[in-house]
Amino acid sequence: MTLTVWKTIETGYLNYTCSAMATKEERHFTTVRLALDKPCTKLMQEVLRQHVPEKDFYKLLNDPVKKRMIMPFLRKLKQESTLYPQTGVFSGSYADFDVSLLYVLIRNLAGIPDHTTGWGNDPDITDNSTAANVERIRLLRNKYAHGSKSHLTDKEFKKEWKNIISCIQEIERTFPVNITTFYDAAQEIFDAAKNQENFGETLTKWKGISSFLFIF
Repeated sequence: MTLTVWKTIETGYLNYTCSAMATKEERHFTTVRLALDKPCTKLMQEVLRQHVPEKDFYKLLNDPVKKRMIMPFLRKLKQESTLYPQTGVFSGSYADFDVSLLYVLIRNLAGIPDHTTGWGNDPDITDNSTAANVERIRLLRNKYAHGSKSHLTDKEFKKEWKNIISCIQEIERTFPVNITTFYDAAQEIFDAAKNQENFGETLTKWKGISSFLFIF
């Protein structure tokens, strides 16, 4: 089997403005949110790409069985029109998808075995499967995107950051080429936040995360 790796570098900046009155606890929260919104989302896009090459996605979308499986989730997320526009056909890419939609597609289209407690449930703490780590990223993203909390203590931050890094590293280990792209991006966010002293400034950054397409 021949493995060809195409590496596309996305360049650009992400602007994130922190209040001049931001506390360390608020910075912890921002760091977690940013890691979930950027490298973790890109990582889940790559998980889907690994199991469903983008060239095959349109065919899967139009498989009647697969369509019936995902439609209830799409309606709940109000994302029917994302994949099934009223006019024309889907013409986007995985880079357009957020964590919620990626989770639905990975769960239903990627053919990844369930984790030990089953999709949609909290994974067993000893389960390091791809499904379990995808589930953990979804749960963390929901917790910080939709919760009322806007700060984290040092203890809470250390626990959540450890969880995020663990998910990233376990998933990266499953890829056919040894990479640390997504871990490196998360660590860059951590280091930048840690070294930021003036929170009245705009926290600008990050080199875009590499997107890997594996062709067998």
